[in-house]
Amino acid sequence: MDVNELSKEFGFAACFTLTTEPFEYYEKRLREGSLHWAADDLSTDISKEAPWANAILLLIYPYKPFRDDVPVSGNYPASNAAYHASGKMMRRLNDNGVRTERGEVPIRELLTRNGVGTPLKNGLTYLPGFGTRYSAQALLCALPETVYTPVQPRQEARCEGCHACEHICPSNAISDSGYDFTACARAYMGGDPMEDWVMDSMTCILGCELCQRICPYNFVTGYVEDVPEAFQLEEILSGKIKPVLKIVGKNLNKKGRVIQHACVIAAKQGRTDLIPLIEKWCSDEREGVRVAADYALKKLRT
Repeated sequence: MDVNELSKEFGFAACFTLTTEPFEYYEKRLREGSLHWAADDLSTDISKEAPWANAILLLIYPYKPFRDDVPVSGNYPASNAAYHASGKMMRRLNDNGVRTERGEVPIRELLTRNGVGTPLKNGLTYLPGFGTRYSAQALLCALPETVYTPVQPRQEARCEGCHACEHICPSNAISDSGYDFTACARAYMGGDPMEDWVMDSMTCILGCELCQRICPYNFVTGYVEDVPEAFQLEEILSGKIKPVLKIVGKNLNKKGRVIQHACVIAAKQGRTDLIPLIEKWCSDEREGVRVAADYALKKLRT
């Protein structure tokens, strides 16, 4: 079975067959405390956790961003689509006798240690032909015949002398020293009550696209022309969440996350016409929603 051809059938633009060696650099960074707290959930030694696997299939699903005037990150719709596509590929492989499971592994190290990707100082990883706008899905496999993607020399980012992402980052999370997740607003937008500095830094619903938008590596990606009606602020603030979650994934409204973001973005856009809809969320049982609604009303009424 040709996994490269199979991946194309499910909508992926590239499939890399990589080794299952331990992620030693990632473990070192974990011990140093230099990684986001969610990093503990990833597997760092496949030989111990899935000794049957002889390869990691890294599937690349590129995406186009929404237009600059659309306050929605294009990452999450793509990630949701890629997740379901990789699930279908996983089932196909298992049906054909190739044991396959999802792999929750350090994607960035997987890309960079094989010379497939280039680390950028904004914390993202550049892939030739795709920029940094792609979803990467990892599958652990027991392939009958393993032909690994050739390892290339590690590529160093050509970020020296370029300060575009540093200058545009609303929370100053990027510098010549690299990316500091503790200063990145996106790291604090997961559903818990957000501090004012986080909401002050927000630019779109679900995530932030500024450093990707300005990065020279992404200048030729193009834009999504049709914006789903589900992303309109009045739709979300009216409580119509299911259409949004169908596009981005059911897990992304944890603690009212989508509603929180819609409240903040409404304030950023000066949408005083949405005040009646936002007011209703001030008595919501979820603290994060109440905090975001109060923030939005304060901004819109001053």
